[in-house]
Amino acid sequence: MKRRGFLGVVGSGCLLWLRGVAEAMCNPSLVELFHHGRHLVQARGNGAKAPSLGSYFVNWFGHSSFLIQSGSHTKVVADPNFNVTPGIQADAVTVSNDHFTHNNTGAVTGDPVILRGITFKQTWNPIRTSIKDITIVNIPSQRNASWGAIANSIFIYEMGSLCIAHLGNIGHLLTAEQVKVLQHVDVMMVPIDAMTNLAFEDIVKVIEQVKPPIVIPMHYDVVRQGELFATFARDHYPVKRISQSQLTLNRGMLPKSTEVYILQHPRPSLFGE
Repeated sequence: MKRRGFLGVVGSGCLLWLRGVAEAMCNPSLVELFHHGRHLVQARGNGAKAPSLGSYFVNWFGHSSFLIQSGSHTKVVADPNFNVTPGIQADAVTVSNDHFTHNNTGAVTGDPVILRGITFKQTWNPIRTSIKDITIVNIPSQRNASWGAIANSIFIYEMGSLCIAHLGNIGHLLTAEQVKVLQHVDVMMVPIDAMTNLAFEDIVKVIEQVKPPIVIPMHYDVVRQGELFATFARDHYPVKRISQSQLTLNRGMLPKSTEVYILQHPRPSLFGE
């Protein structure tokens, strides 16, 4: 097995683990408990009643900060930010990297479980767990080359029949192993600032590698940046403007092919147009 440059810290054994994830993750309502071998179980666990698909939603706070909520009101905050993340109560917090714009865990109340995707030594911290009816798995990636070996985690959230991926700060095209894991993703949150992350051209290549039904641009603070990406993306995919920062999700509303959903910026006046 070839060792990918940015996966060197995790070794070939982790790539075998990723193949195991790819076979199970994001199949409707199923997840593999990796520490128990190849046994497949219901993601909700304990025979819990399936929540209404219509009440699943994501809420963008700005930058890379999202609330991800299941139909039974399990709440996970991804990449809380100092400037834009309110003091919301949640069951868990995921942190893709340790930059201060992604790891303000103190902004989240309710004694949440903190799931950090990298260690203090800037290496991948593998996570595979369930928070009530949301199953959370991460895979290693790397930030922009200018950051050297600093790690980034791609987080995957499975709830019921829906699967969401948050790319964090990704600075490279996906490897074959990563594509395997992400191939059943329904909604993918991608950074589009084109400064500390990939340029527009490469972000579109990443989208094409996964082909998720819905793409949500993130990691920008100026509304104009979102408009620039929308203009570029329009040559490749249909672009829909959502009139609010929240998007309700269910399997029936997923488009048959990739579409880009531009959520309304929750605080446009904070940084200006």
